[in-house]
Amino acid sequence: MLGTGEARPGRTGHRGVRAKVTVGMVFGGIMLSACASTVGGTGVPAPGEVAVYRSEVSASAVAQVRAEGVELCRESMSSMVVMVRGYNTFIKRLNTTHSYPEVGDLADKARASLIAGADQIRPKITETSPPEVATPARTFLDATARLENAIRKEQRTELNPVAGQWTRDKARLLEVCGGFTPLPAASSATPRSSVTTTSPAPTSPGR
Repeated sequence: MLGTGEARPGRTGHRGVRAKVTVGMVFGGIMLSACASTVGGTGVPAPGEVAVYRSEVSASAVAQVRAEGVELCRESMSSMVVMVRGYNTFIKRLNTTHSYPEVGDLADKARASLIAGADQIRPKITETSPPEVATPARTFLDATARLENAIRKEQRTELNPVAGQWTRDKARLLEVCGGFTPLPAASSATPRSSVTTTSPAPTSPGR
């Protein structure tokens, strides 16, 4: 039996819990209001910032494309030196002997230089390569394949137009690459003037 002056168990405890919860809710509301009041701005960049960003991205993309063009041109010119050297040696001998058998292994070496050069150039042509370089580079590779095939088949009369087109396509690629990187010395990337290149097939009918 409880006295009149005694508090019943649980009454004060419940009031304390309610008070704590109420204070906690009020305090939390104050914190949320304070946090909400410190966040400002709309999160949208200024027009000038957008323009600068787009300009930087555009400049970076242009620089990357040009870098690929420079790389393609450098590889093309380097490979041409090997191609022309092998072809010149072969055609000089063919024009002297008028016979593929008497050329010996120079025909195979010329073909190997053409194939090796093409294999070095081809990977440098990518989807992002500048078209003004990639297009003549592909054309030159096609001409190189036809020239290699003509030598493999030991063609003589048919070699004239094929070799002539190869020389023109090579010159076109060099011309375009002049706008991307300095051209090498004329003697290193073009057939020697003392060697017949546009009309390489001997006039003698025999091999």
